[in-house]
Amino acid sequence: MNMRARICSICCLVALLLCACTPAVKQGRLPRPGNKYATGFQIDDTLGMKRVRVFAPWNADSVMATYMVSEPLQRIGASSATHIGMLAELGLMDRLVGMCNPEVSYHELPESCKHLGDAMQPDCERIIANGVQAILYSTYAPSDQSAERMESVGIPVLYNNEWRESTPLARAEWIRFVAVFFDKLDVADSIFHEVDSAYNALVNTQLSTRSHQHAVTNTQSVVSGLDFRGTWYVPAGGTYMGALFRDAGANYAFADDERESSIPLTFEQALLTFSDADVWLGCNVPNREALLEQNSQYALFKAYKTGRLYNFRKRCLPSGANDFWESGVVHPERILQDIIATLNGDTTFYYINPVQ
Repeated sequence: MNMRARICSICCLVALLLCACTPAVKQGRLPRPGNKYATGFQIDDTLGMKRVRVFAPWNADSVMATYMVSEPLQRIGASSATHIGMLAELGLMDRLVGMCNPEVSYHELPESCKHLGDAMQPDCERIIANGVQAILYSTYAPSDQSAERMESVGIPVLYNNEWRESTPLARAEWIRFVAVFFDKLDVADSIFHEVDSAYNALVNTQLSTRSHQHAVTNTQSVVSGLDFRGTWYVPAGGTYMGALFRDAGANYAFADDERESSIPLTFEQALLTFSDADVWLGCNVPNREALLEQNSQYALFKAYKTGRLYNFRKRCLPSGANDFWESGVVHPERILQDIIATLNGDTTFYYINPVQ
């Protein structure tokens, strides 16, 4: 995908994809006008229509796609499970006529929903054959051959890049992006307002609790993830998970690292940094025995010894579908509440599952 702006006019029966040059928009990493947190898209009223602009994830100054929305879509396709969570929350599952890798959807799909191929390489013939008016799609690099191929045969691609946002509420706000193509912006705003209020109420409660403790050292510390083939990736403080740890009031070793990416550590570095961590989150194994089968040195961590190990797999299906990546994107307040519960030693969770 090159740095052209893509202009897509969406109507009820006709979806026309055009390409045109658009000047770069200098916005930095601030929320776009009309959004409270999200930086990756902007919605404006113009010429009696909604104009939706998506900004390139790898270059915040560039508009990578522009859509002019005149009438609501009736038949949508999706390439990612994160899109399903938003469609379900908006009550739009009946509009879903196709999905890539449908086995990864936690939500029950309508009978009309057909298999559209692999998420990294959607099947254009299936998309056209099933009358998909446009497809929700996440892109991860400036050059995306799958997106280019779909556009070349006239399939409008709606770049739903919520994954690039570095805070939970900014990701959740992308429900507005999905909603605008269905004339459901008011519904999305109402949903997001409730999520925003609930999330910030939890944050404020944690801040109040910590101010009464008068010392951060009294808070619980966390370690995240696992070693994978010699590298243990942990979130920096500027990432999605880093923000959740901060907002939960956790004591996290890399909280002050503002990078919006994971930090690669060796096993030895992770052990040195997190051996005394109270809570282990994202410990993605079925049980403690499986953890030691991977590496017996995991037993050296305090969280292993005390049994405070958790993964985000409570709402999973045998197919591998995980609602954490669906409704969890729309409802970060539930994830935050779960993390707070682990820090407080509670046992009631929505997405989190204790590792026995």
